[in-house]
Amino acid sequence: MILQTLDIENNCSGIFHKGKIIYKNLKKISEKHSVAWKHSTILDDSEYRYLYLHSKKRALFEFSPEPENFRLYHDYMSAQALAAATAKIDLEDMCIFDMFPERKLIKWLSLRESALQVLLDTTPCPSDYNILHKAHVLTTDMASRRINYRGDKNSRVLYDIFGSATGRLTTRRKSAPVLTLKKEERNALTPQNDLYLEIDLNGAEIRTLLALSGKGQPEYDIHEYNMTSAARGLTTRQEIKARFFAWLYNPEAKDYQLEKLYDKGVYKEYYEEGSVATPFGRKLLTDERKALSYLLQSTTSDIVLENAYKIMKFLGGKKSFVAFTMHDSVVLDFSREDYHLVRDLKEVFEENRLGRYHSRVCIGKNFGEMEELKL
Repeated sequence: MILQTLDIENNCSGIFHKGKIIYKNLKKISEKHSVAWKHSTILDDSEYRYLYLHSKKRALFEFSPEPENFRLYHDYMSAQALAAATAKIDLEDMCIFDMFPERKLIKWLSLRESALQVLLDTTPCPSDYNILHKAHVLTTDMASRRINYRGDKNSRVLYDIFGSATGRLTTRRKSAPVLTLKKEERNALTPQNDLYLEIDLNGAEIRTLLALSGKGQPEYDIHEYNMTSAARGLTTRQEIKARFFAWLYNPEAKDYQLEKLYDKGVYKEYYEEGSVATPFGRKLLTDERKALSYLLQSTTSDIVLENAYKIMKFLGGKKSFVAFTMHDSVVLDFSREDYHLVRDLKEVFEENRLGRYHSRVCIGKNFGEMEELKL
């Protein structure tokens, strides 16, 4: 049987099981299952396969034996939820599922169960399931947390794991806009605990290029490394950084000194017939001109997601938690009582399946005023 969870805040968790909605002994019931639609914070994800990741955003009604009935009930449930939102009903004080007649709720969940069974029977596990699983669990956990954004202590970060062609996360419409905030707006983000702690991979995409090429990693700033190895008289970090990326993602660009250090042709090992197959099992449709950028961006993003997932697990039971991720970093809502863990967290985030990437750690009382922590 496929498990369906009903999970709205801590006061409204339940499971649809054997034609009934159960609100007690959820852990005991969940231990008897191994397949669910989506992750819930009441589940141990290591024991579950999530069918949402098989569907790749295809609507569930497409798998229903009764698609018209499915959509009818879907529209009804959506209308009721919208009505609750319009009426500004505080879901902290009540369970939204109490608003629906039980027979209709059970019928809706039964229709979903039939569709989920068809999905399970007809859709194979995708090649990138492992990283999708981690991204899904991580983003579900982050969505369950609250952040302070512009004084609203109930803001949340809501990611879409299927929102970009490369697998990079995007934010949903009602999310705090952590990925698009301008630098001068970042101080509007403040933690629930004592501090924000950010672990930021240094030159992550450049290091991924080195790793995929089988070359070693400098254990210091990658742009300083490029300055000393290929600067041709350029004296600033910003100049060499701009020069590097202008060369990297332009297939026609030539730079003899950089080409002695980096192999832009490494993408050919991963590109075939209009798609890139990444080390994380993703298959990205693209032409050859964009193949290198897709390979590096996707692989680097997945390194960040996988290691942010590891940090989430590492912090289980602690006050500190993963608040959000940027493209090359993870940001923790950090409690001072966990300060002794900082070096360990840095090590967890640096060590990845392609090697070890140098990082820096910054702390601050808001996300706009972060200072590097010397370790």
